[in-house]
Amino acid sequence: MSAINPPSPRHDKPRRTLNKPFGTMRLKSNFPYLNAQTLEAYSLLGCPLYIYSFETQRICWANRPAMGFWDATSEEELLARTLTPYSDSTRTRLADYQGVFGKGEIRHESWTFYPKGKATAAMCRCRGVSVQGHSQAMLVEIETRPDTELPSADLRSLEALRHTRLMISLFTEEGSLLTHNPAATRTFSHLATSKDGSNDCFWTMFADPEGIASLLPKAREQGGMKTTAVMALPDAPIHSVDISFVSDPVTARQSILVAQEDISHLIEMSRQLAASEYALDAVLNLNLVPTLVLSVGDSRVLKANHPAEQLLGEAVMGNDGCETVFEAPDDFARLKAMIIAGSTGTLPARIRIQDGRCLWFHMTGARIRYERHDAIVLLMTDVDDVYRSTSDLEAALSSERRISDIQRRFLAIASHEFRTPLAIIDSAAQRLERRSEEKTPEQIRDRATRIRSSIKGLLHLLDNTIERVKLDEIEIGYHPEPASLAEAIDHVIQTFREKDAGTIFEIEESDLPVITFDRPLIERVLSNILANAIKYSTAPARIRISFRAFEQTVQIEVRDHGIGIPEDERAKVFEAYARASNVGPAEGSGLGLAIVEQIVDLHGGSVAILDTQGEGTTIRITLPR
Repeated sequence: MSAINPPSPRHDKPRRTLNKPFGTMRLKSNFPYLNAQTLEAYSLLGCPLYIYSFETQRICWANRPAMGFWDATSEEELLARTLTPYSDSTRTRLADYQGVFGKGEIRHESWTFYPKGKATAAMCRCRGVSVQGHSQAMLVEIETRPDTELPSADLRSLEALRHTRLMISLFTEEGSLLTHNPAATRTFSHLATSKDGSNDCFWTMFADPEGIASLLPKAREQGGMKTTAVMALPDAPIHSVDISFVSDPVTARQSILVAQEDISHLIEMSRQLAASEYALDAVLNLNLVPTLVLSVGDSRVLKANHPAEQLLGEAVMGNDGCETVFEAPDDFARLKAMIIAGSTGTLPARIRIQDGRCLWFHMTGARIRYERHDAIVLLMTDVDDVYRSTSDLEAALSSERRISDIQRRFLAIASHEFRTPLAIIDSAAQRLERRSEEKTPEQIRDRATRIRSSIKGLLHLLDNTIERVKLDEIEIGYHPEPASLAEAIDHVIQTFREKDAGTIFEIEESDLPVITFDRPLIERVLSNILANAIKYSTAPARIRISFRAFEQTVQIEVRDHGIGIPEDERAKVFEAYARASNVGPAEGSGLGLAIVEQIVDLHGGSVAILDTQGEGTTIRITLPR
């Protein structure tokens, strides 16, 4: 039947098998009981007969011809099929059958069956019965009439009529019901008769039957009419009603064909839309904030309240679109995309006002319907003072952070760079103090010269650093001039020999040309490298220094035999405040090699950590000639 899904095989045990006699049970009013003898007699008939249980939604008995009609492979397989209604219209039709069977009526209608998915149309005589275990069931007698079978197109039209959500009914001219499709049955089944007992349910459908009656004469002249009407139903829905006058295909008498659809939700939406537009206009006219309503399609402004007109001028109402008032068109595109995607959107943006200035506004938008347009309402909140104050505060904080950073770095660099020359001065002074009686005037003068040289370098470094801080800079001052690189290297080595007498220096000498460089800075480079070599080596430290000249460059290599630098950390140690992971408890600021790289970069050279055979670290400095 059209109410039944194509079967799906199941393996659960059926309640009982075909043609087996049922036991006795009490007679059920208007669902006459079929006993075992009756079913045995039915099983001998040649037309297909089966019993469908409303309770289990399965076939609970069938004769042999019905098994063939359903294309069943066995009794168990047919009884195991679940024949659940697969559409609302079919459920409604079966519920209507169950109701009329309770009144003792019989239904004689066409059904479309789907045995194993194959569509089969047939006329059926259906009535309510009960059998053991199924108090409400339906006996279906299938009448196959190939000679009177409807054409395929008519069968499909009939099936479509049964499944459509449109409510279709046929009445006599007096108002008696001839037929409902399932959708109409679902809505009007309780109106089978009018309140006074007469069978004029056409009129009982309407809350105002007199109003419909006044329209019928003109409808007869024109052959039909379309109208809207409030229906006599609990929620008083509004239906769109199409009334036509046709001939009853059974009696040939003139009849009333009614097709109707519930349009209550559409009318309610229209009312809400009208109310919302009225409310929107009322809000706009309050002039609380500048507000624009613009078309989604072309961004044309549909309405601007008085504050918006005063702020933006008459140009906003032109045909160029709302995006012209945004300083950055991309801001408008982003805001519009947010609103279209999510119904609402907010964005701070700079808006070009009437006097030509661009001010910050917080734009809030929502998608609406306005005067039958798909539209966007934009509310503009002036936040320019807040943004300017915020910008000034951020600038002040940024300047404060920069000054603080400069001071911190100055103290770190000063602490690192002043430590070595101060240690040298202290060491030389201690030697003079301890052995002043043993020193000749010439030796004392030599020691004093070294102390003064260290102090001069220290003062030069101090002046350079203070000058950079005054200029809010963190770069090192660079003053190159022609000088002897060999003398600078020797000066640094002699200074460390004075300070760390136990350190072993191995010098691989080579002729070096006079080149242009900043001698104090290059001496700082060598001092930082040698200080690290001594600090991270076991005493006495052994350091090998070699230097060579090439056609375009000179190279200085310093190798120690200390703890070395892990290969994967060699690039990292040239960053400010970075230290190798294996330094242990040795103190340090992590600035030494960072300053080395910065100074070498100022000279247009390079510094690198080389692979070293065995323990220790080798650093190569390359300077242009």
